[in-house]
Amino acid sequence: MNAWWYRARYPLRGPRDESVGVARALGPLDRSGDEQPIGGDDLLDLSHSSRGASRFLGVYGPDGALAAMRAHGLVARLEAMGFRHVGVELDLADPFEHTLRVYDGEPARRLGEIIAARRHVEALGGVGLPPGSEVIEIGWLAIENPDGHLAALLPGQERPGLGLLRAVIEMALAAAVALRLAGVICLPAHYHLASVYHPWFRPLDPRDEGIFLALRRTTRSLSRRDASWAIARGRVTLDGLPWRWHAPRMCAPIDPALRAWMTSAAYATAAVEAADLGFALLRDEEGADEAAG
Repeated sequence: MNAWWYRARYPLRGPRDESVGVARALGPLDRSGDEQPIGGDDLLDLSHSSRGASRFLGVYGPDGALAAMRAHGLVARLEAMGFRHVGVELDLADPFEHTLRVYDGEPARRLGEIIAARRHVEALGGVGLPPGSEVIEIGWLAIENPDGHLAALLPGQERPGLGLLRAVIEMALAAAVALRLAGVICLPAHYHLASVYHPWFRPLDPRDEGIFLALRRTTRSLSRRDASWAIARGRVTLDGLPWRWHAPRMCAPIDPALRAWMTSAAYATAAVEAADLGFALLRDEEGADEAAG
C-alpha cells in the first residue's frame, strides 16, 4: 500500500449536490411555525454558541427539524418501516450541548438521538481557519429500532439500528455546507462506526487513519460487525496484547484549506506510514459465532 493507492482507494466524499440544495432551501422553524431562512445576514445571528438558544444548535426548532427530515426523505423511509407517527423533541438545557430526539408516537419509543455542540475553532489538524469558523461536534448519535430484537446487536448498541446512519450523515453534512461551517467532527466509540463514517470523515491525525487502515487490513476476512466485536473482545492484538479501540477525532472537512490537507499526498503518506503495524487476529470460532448472532 502506498499513498497513491490510498488516495485512489479511499476518496473523501462530500454531501451530494441535491442534498445541499435541499438544505439551502430549508429554513429553521420554531414551535409556532414562524420561518426564518438560512443564509445571508441570518447566519451571523445563528453563529453564536448554544448557550441560551431556543433552537437545536441555533438552527431548528422541533417543527423545523421534522420538516428537514421530511425534505431529505427520512420521514418517508421511517414510515415505510411502519413508524407512522414520527415526532421530534429537543433538550436545550445543557448550555454547551444540545440534544435532539426522534420518536414514534411517544418519546419512550426512541428512533434516534443526537447530542451535539456548535463550537468556534481557530484551527483543525494543524490547518489555520478563517476568523469566526465553526464546527458541529457530534458527541453521541444513536439510531435504533424500538421494536427490534436483541440477537444481532453491535458493540455499544441497546437495540438494533434502522440502516439510516448514512442518510443522517448526508443530511448533517448538507446542513453544515449550507451554514458554511468549517466541518463536522465526530468521535466514533467503536470500529464499526468509524467504518461507516469513513467515506465522509477522516481522523484529523493521519496516524489515527493509519491505525484504522491497519485494523481494516487485519480484519478483512470478517464482516464489519464481526470485526467490531473482534476488536471489542480483544481478539485483535499488537505485540501479543489485546488492542483497545481508542476513538479517533474524525472530521468531515468543508473548509477548502482543511479539505485540501485531508486529501493531500502528505496526509496520505503519513497515514500509509502509520499503517505499518503488526496487528494479529486471534481465532475464536465461538466468539465469532456469538457476535454473528
